[in-house]
Amino acid sequence: MKRVVRFLLRTISMLIAATGIFLVASYFIQNYTNKEIDLNPMVDEPVVVESVSYDRYAYQHLNDETKVTYDQIYNCMTEYSEKITVSTKDNSTLQKAYEAVMADYGDLFWVNGYKYNTYTSDDKVVSIEFWPKYTMSKDQRDVYKASIEATADEWLSGISQDASDFKKALYVFETLIENVDYNTDSEENQNILSVFLYRSTVCQGYADAAWYLLDKLGIKSTVITGTANGESHAWNLVYLDGAYYYMDVTWGNSKYLDGNNDTAKRVNYAYFAMTTEEISQNHVITVDFEVPECLSNADNFFVHEGLYYDWFGVDSIGNRLAQSYNNGEAEISLKFSNSDLYSKVINYFIDENHLSDYCRGINSVYYLLDENANVLTIQWVKR
Repeated sequence: MKRVVRFLLRTISMLIAATGIFLVASYFIQNYTNKEIDLNPMVDEPVVVESVSYDRYAYQHLNDETKVTYDQIYNCMTEYSEKITVSTKDNSTLQKAYEAVMADYGDLFWVNGYKYNTYTSDDKVVSIEFWPKYTMSKDQRDVYKASIEATADEWLSGISQDASDFKKALYVFETLIENVDYNTDSEENQNILSVFLYRSTVCQGYADAAWYLLDKLGIKSTVITGTANGESHAWNLVYLDGAYYYMDVTWGNSKYLDGNNDTAKRVNYAYFAMTTEEISQNHVITVDFEVPECLSNADNFFVHEGLYYDWFGVDSIGNRLAQSYNNGEAEISLKFSNSDLYSKVINYFIDENHLSDYCRGINSVYYLLDENANVLTIQWVKR
């Protein structure tokens, strides 16, 4: 294709998006009657690449144009290409495709945003180039990949590939919490390097690492971004035993003051395998693709372990607490279906001290309340 060109005018502006700050360069081509310039060497034609993401959740919920763009930019980043001309001529489609790629693949630690060049003729967009922002060389990436995989394989050595989806996801949830600390000052905390190399991260690192470990176990998951209590946040959508759930490793990594006023870490199972109703208590999803309505609670930790109550069965609850106490367990957590039932149980067993009717010889008790999740945790004082 040939165009009649007068001059090339380059304007640069800054675009702030959810993934970071992107440099946008727009090239405007204007008419000039005296000279022709062949633009083919300047802009490559879009190349359609084979899709390898047909089974990825975000990919499945894009239109055809965005899927083609998704395939092109994913191929560009994994092949470590400098740039690629995409099929779309709409920068919002490009951004939607990029967001979906990053949601479907939590292991792209060598990419931190992108820039794009827009080419126009007579105020009409004729081409868009996508330029990934790489944070390291390809050789460095490959070295890090090997280190990440070695650590991940070590961590996953305790779970069988034949285990149920519930057990695999729970193992990943517990493993990340036990091995990785939450730290806003952690190095590389927006990707999985912080988790597998430095064992210190924030929500994005936890969500990406959960995706990576679940993927190695054959569990489909997607990184979801949004806000939690008004602050930017990331967590996972997971597909377990035929149903979708939400899983927030960051919020599952709880700290509290124990009976000796020491800060201690514990696994908060309220944020494992949650329904839409439960996650919506304090999380707002902002991704630009459709998310499912998560209705099942079959793989909820408390339901699965017989620790869930939707009725005020005094003896049933009391006997379950007594079983934990008499077995010498460190603690027990019970989840209740609604706030009224939750309040009634606390009033009866804690405020009115009917706990001692079932746990003979108990003199004192330390308990934790999670009003958002309607979870009561009792930590038994050592006898």
